[in-house]
Amino acid sequence: MIVREARLEDAAGIAKVYVDGWRTTYPGIVSDEYLANMSYERYTNHWARILSTSEGFNYVAEDEAGNIVGFIWGGPEHNGDSLYKGELHAIYILKTHQGLGLGRSLTRVLAEKLLEVGIEAMIVWVLAANPSCHFYESLGAKFVRTGPYEVDGMTLEDLGYGWTDIRVLLDEIG
Repeated sequence: MIVREARLEDAAGIAKVYVDGWRTTYPGIVSDEYLANMSYERYTNHWARILSTSEGFNYVAEDEAGNIVGFIWGGPEHNGDSLYKGELHAIYILKTHQGLGLGRSLTRVLAEKLLEVGIEAMIVWVLAANPSCHFYESLGAKFVRTGPYEVDGMTLEDLGYGWTDIRVLLDEIG
């Protein structure tokens, strides 16, 4: 597997991982109709906008055939948090490629980049019903607080996990 910086031409591959990630992670959490109506085209445009700006840092994981099987997006925290200046905005890995260490590899690259630009503390928000919450805990993140997340006309509970020093995260990854 290769982890590299994302490019604009990766938008369609990132969109596929994103949509497929939602469809495999959130059934029973958001409506089947919402998940079915997520379109690769819409999210290709969404990710192309993000990749064409300087809005954070984006990395992809590719399989041996060069297909994008995971991605991470992070950068400055969006809401002006006084402690957590960095944020892991999104990380998704195709279900077929989970458990292979890609999440750890992607998170390492992002944490190293944040340190490089002077950001030492990071937060990530994850839906409380997401079975992957333990992933962040395994990397040394501590539960910080809850917040609302609006999707599909519903307000769901979001959990904030943070690292006050992302060097701890890098030590956990090894």
